[in-house]
Amino acid sequence: MIVRLALAELRNRPARALFLLGGYALGVAVMVVLLAVGEAMLEQARDRELVGGGDVVVVPAGISAEMLKAGGVSSLFLGIDHARFLQRNLLQSPRGAGEHGIRAASPILDGKQVELYVGSERMSAIATGEIPSRAAAAGAAPHLLEGRWTDSDADRRWMAPTQNDLLREIDRFHLPPVRDSTWAEWHYFNVVLDDRRWVYATLMVAGEVGVPGRWGGRILITVREPDGTHRSLTRDLAGDQVRFDTASPDLQFGDRAFVRLEGDGYRVAADAGGVRLDLRVTPAPRRYFPPTDLGSDRLISGYVTPALHARADGTVCLPVCQRISGAQAYHDHNWGVWRDVSWEWGSASGADLSLLYGVVRGAGTGAEGLFAYLVDGRGVRGVYRPGENRFTEMQTVAAEGGRQIQVPRRFRFEDARQGMAVTVDVEAVHVTDMDRPSRRWFVQMRGVATVTERGREIGRLRGFFETYVD
Repeated sequence: MIVRLALAELRNRPARALFLLGGYALGVAVMVVLLAVGEAMLEQARDRELVGGGDVVVVPAGISAEMLKAGGVSSLFLGIDHARFLQRNLLQSPRGAGEHGIRAASPILDGKQVELYVGSERMSAIATGEIPSRAAAAGAAPHLLEGRWTDSDADRRWMAPTQNDLLREIDRFHLPPVRDSTWAEWHYFNVVLDDRRWVYATLMVAGEVGVPGRWGGRILITVREPDGTHRSLTRDLAGDQVRFDTASPDLQFGDRAFVRLEGDGYRVAADAGGVRLDLRVTPAPRRYFPPTDLGSDRLISGYVTPALHARADGTVCLPVCQRISGAQAYHDHNWGVWRDVSWEWGSASGADLSLLYGVVRGAGTGAEGLFAYLVDGRGVRGVYRPGENRFTEMQTVAAEGGRQIQVPRRFRFEDARQGMAVTVDVEAVHVTDMDRPSRRWFVQMRGVATVTERGREIGRLRGFFETYVD
């Protein structure tokens, strides 16, 4: 009966019947196409080569997974900050493999805009790059029709640099982007001689670098004596006696003082006011913090810590000379414009764990809180945002000119969301008058940081800490 009705309708109303049939066919065709597209997108989402070769894809903060399917990351030319550090000290670290089960990580440079020069002609192009061994390990190696695709020396340096290559990469000098009399850049080392004696050494370039007579170098050595007194000694050098390298840590002050990269560590020679240091400082593997910059119209601040934990060997003359071997040491490198800038900072280390925390405060920095960082020989343990540093106990100490001021005896910060807390008990204090209306007193401290994770103590670390008080 249905067939007879359909045939009758087709005979009596052929145009209307064909139109209706075409409408149904179009609807079915659209549905088939949509199902096919959906199936293709599902297959692409499962395709290792199309999503970077892994089970987890790391993208810049704020980018959704859907943007990957639409080519959003490549079209926006976005990148991941500190990709080398993340690859080496997080994704491919012993902790990444042992505790998080990461078998391989493959960095991808996708849709990068580059300029090509062919003779005198310049052309723009879009380039994609991968590291062959890592792509293969992640299951995303391309199917070669001809030739070989293997790691170059540059690939190997990117993935697993020698200690010398790493220090050369992260610890180098900078040409000032602005001409400012408060520009300064320096190497800082501290060395613990024993429980009651330590030395701070700073080799600094400062002023309007490049302008004769308006810039130069300064050596600052502070010695903490067993009785708790401090001696601060300086020696200044004219700009024509200073040489620094924008491709390495090397810094030369005249013919007697220098910082020089040698092998897997630093050779440091400095002298001022009858005190002389000649040291070999060797950083512990993986115990470093990568270069980072803060910038605004009124503030430039850069910082890197190549050696959160290191050993120092050599000679210290205070003025009596003594040999030291295996002394605990620390090294960082700072650069920027330092007009009316203050900071909170601390670094503490034990045999198995290092802590770093800090924040820079000045015009243009906003109201940022502390960051904190834990690292050991297995890689990054955690990065935290404690926010506030609370002085829970205060003590009175004598400052310059006999003035009595209040400084911390104990302070504490915590990241409640991640369950990390640090309590610092201060054992020794040195106060310097900065002679300014706010954040006047610069407080350098030596003490013990007790670090806990979710209520469990994971380390008691001796270190150095700095803050400013009014």
